[in-house]
Amino acid sequence: MGRRLAEGPGHPLLGTGTVHASVIHGGEEPPTYPAHCRITLERRTVPGESADTVQAELTAVLDRPAAVPDFRYRLTRGLHREPFEADPDAPIVRTLTHHAEQALGHRPAVRAEPHWTGCALLDRAGIPCLLFDVDGAGADVATEYVDLASLDRLTHILTATIADFCS
Repeated sequence: MGRRLAEGPGHPLLGTGTVHASVIHGGEEPPTYPAHCRITLERRTVPGESADTVQAELTAVLDRPAAVPDFRYRLTRGLHREPFEADPDAPIVRTLTHHAEQALGHRPAVRAEPHWTGCALLDRAGIPCLLFDVDGAGADVATEYVDLASLDRLTHILTATIADFCS
């Protein structure tokens, strides 16, 4: 399934959606066939995909195991998180891009991120938003860090954007 996703059509900035088995429980010992197995999948979507299309995709995969004649499954939909894509022509994006270009001396790259973000919720509620962050590395891991000069620039850019956008 992962290979099929990678080879399929994708989003211009994000590429294709991804899938991975993040948690697997099953079996009791090496020489016996497990009576059950529970697999938790994370299927990251890109704009244009929905929870319904992902469920249909997973059902199609689970409906065809040929090696196990008595195979049964129960597919339970968990948390669905909408992907987010900022509109480069939205007023908030144009305003921030203008102030970022002034502070940085060059136009910032417009790109996308494959992870879920609260911006998707704000966007669906009609609240203008975008992602813009500091330089650093290790997001959401034990060794995350931020370049302090970048933090100062970000503070300046966001302050100017807020003052301009809200006036």
